[in-house]
Amino acid sequence: MADLGLSGVFSGIDTSVMVASAMAYNRLPLNRLNMQKAEWQAKDNAMADLESRLAFFKAEVDSLRSDAVLENTIASSLDTTILTASASGGAIEGTHEVIINQLAQTNRFVHDTGLAETTTTVGVAKSTALNLNGAVDPDATWFTTSANGATYTFDFGDENDITGVVLNASTGYSMNQVASLINVQSQAVSGYDAATVEVDGQTGKSYLSLTAQTGAAEGAMTQTLTAGDAVDELNDAADWTKTAAGTGTFAYTYDSVSRSISVSDDTTLADLVELINNDAQNPGVSASLLEYGSAYHLVLAGKDTGTSHNITVDNLGTTIEGFDSTDFIETQAAQDLQVRVDGYPPADWITRDSNTMTDVIPNVTVTARAAGTTSINVNRDTNALQLGMENLVEIYNGLVDKINAYAGYNDASETGGILQGDSSITRLLDSLRAGITSAVPGFLSGTDTYTMASEIGLEFGKRDANGLPMFDEIGKLALDKDALASALTNDYQGVLNLIGGAGTGASDIDDVQFSSSHDSTEGGNYNVRIDFDASGEVTAARIKKDSESEWRDMTIDGDTLSGLADNPEQFLNLTAVWDGSGAYTANADVRVRQGFGNVLYDRVSAITDTATGVLGVKREQYSDAMDAAEKNIERQERLLETKQIYLEEKYARLEAALARLDSQRAVFDAVFASVRPIGTSSEE
Repeated sequence: MADLGLSGVFSGIDTSVMVASAMAYNRLPLNRLNMQKAEWQAKDNAMADLESRLAFFKAEVDSLRSDAVLENTIASSLDTTILTASASGGAIEGTHEVIINQLAQTNRFVHDTGLAETTTTVGVAKSTALNLNGAVDPDATWFTTSANGATYTFDFGDENDITGVVLNASTGYSMNQVASLINVQSQAVSGYDAATVEVDGQTGKSYLSLTAQTGAAEGAMTQTLTAGDAVDELNDAADWTKTAAGTGTFAYTYDSVSRSISVSDDTTLADLVELINNDAQNPGVSASLLEYGSAYHLVLAGKDTGTSHNITVDNLGTTIEGFDSTDFIETQAAQDLQVRVDGYPPADWITRDSNTMTDVIPNVTVTARAAGTTSINVNRDTNALQLGMENLVEIYNGLVDKINAYAGYNDASETGGILQGDSSITRLLDSLRAGITSAVPGFLSGTDTYTMASEIGLEFGKRDANGLPMFDEIGKLALDKDALASALTNDYQGVLNLIGGAGTGASDIDDVQFSSSHDSTEGGNYNVRIDFDASGEVTAARIKKDSESEWRDMTIDGDTLSGLADNPEQFLNLTAVWDGSGAYTANADVRVRQGFGNVLYDRVSAITDTATGVLGVKREQYSDAMDAAEKNIERQERLLETKQIYLEEKYARLEAALARLDSQRAVFDAVFASVRPIGTSSEE
């Protein structure tokens, strides 16, 4: 704040010090509020830290909740040059003999003649025309002329016209005969065969094709009826697809998808490769160049293996010279993988269009690399399980250390943690500890091999060489690796059930059979009561937990009984089995196994629930306390601002009063100096 007067000019007192001293005293409530807010913030930070650690703990517990996650296996090949293998959850231990007879291959074609340079152009040198009226048999009658017959002229731009192609009256002509008549006339006028009959390799149909004599021809072919009646198959422009000189296409089919690549008279061999590869609708053909024999050869390779993925060069659609199917050599045929597993099939082969198989050995991926015979071993992998248990212990103990630091007392520094005295935080550990030390819900001693986590090596408090508890490890979780290894050897599935068992259970009578349950089904013992009528139909079904007194109805669907949602038995499915003795009531004890991984998950989920969990509730309280402190701080700051203004104005007024008195003193001094004492003269 700005000074309202000169401090102590007339009084000689440093009033700014007096203001600062008074303000320091008045600021004490504000300081206490700031300390309170900082304390609430520190507590909230501690809770946020615990939330983060509990999230890690929850994630680790989540990985231990399912047998499918815990039951890991490793698949290995005795000869990785023949095949490699990997296993996923659910793979069954065993050894499998695998014979690879042949690998799946892609289809591959090479342009045999090649071109001198990659920069050699491949564009069309001549105009072409393809008649679109195909014929199944080029030697069968294609059309029959009218009584007037027909005479045609075929013209390729500035070349000599192919005139006088005469089709006799009322005569049937095959496609090959028409081609011969055209060639007779083209030989007569220009000395070359203009017509050919092309076969479509996909459909097997034949088509009439005409080609200009030289590259100098300009424009596309035109056909003109010069006498007689028009022949429907030849007369209309729509009957032909025509390409002018200097343009053309390279056509191919792959996976039943046909593509036509347009080229011009300046398209090079390298350009053609790029046009094929960059075609947005390329169905899966890769083009490349191979240098061999003083020439560069176009190579076409399918990207997918298997006999269903073939390349076909389309002679009808290809109009560039020297790139018909006969100009290519198939260097590698498309073929399927052929494999035999464990002697099956004995006289045949399992075929796949890929060298990677996921369905010949359950939950094992096999990748073939060469023909030959080898074996695949599928073995149990307990390393992941042990590592998961070790991580669980480490994360839990880290949580213990943090809670002790926040809620305990440090003897060395003689200070308490920020959460000291908060019993809800220490009870948090009690809940998690009970989830590990208590008997696991749904497991029965004498029936199930293991019923408590301590039986597979999880215990609290390490012991020294003499078997005595170590004081600094009290409250800490420990894993006896030898005990875990022994338990896994003794009953592997029993260990998995104890840790992550869900969806398993048992009934004590044959009349009520356990079918299935869900992760959300509460583990433990249930009493079930089922009423059968005289014909064996279920008329009523009730259920309750052992610890409960009230019965609840179950859904009845024939002989299937289901627990209702929002109850402990939700998603529990049982099967009722009538014994044929008439009407009676069956009473059963049903156990639903949960596994301590599921117990811990449920407990940590309850703790971390943002609405009802202890941490969420505490953080909400801290947030409210910080908001209240902030409002009080703002009010105190406004009061202090007013107080400081008041003090500064007060001392400024004092200085002003002293200044007035000082000026009045000078006047009095002058007056007193002019007054003569009685009995003295003015000369004196």
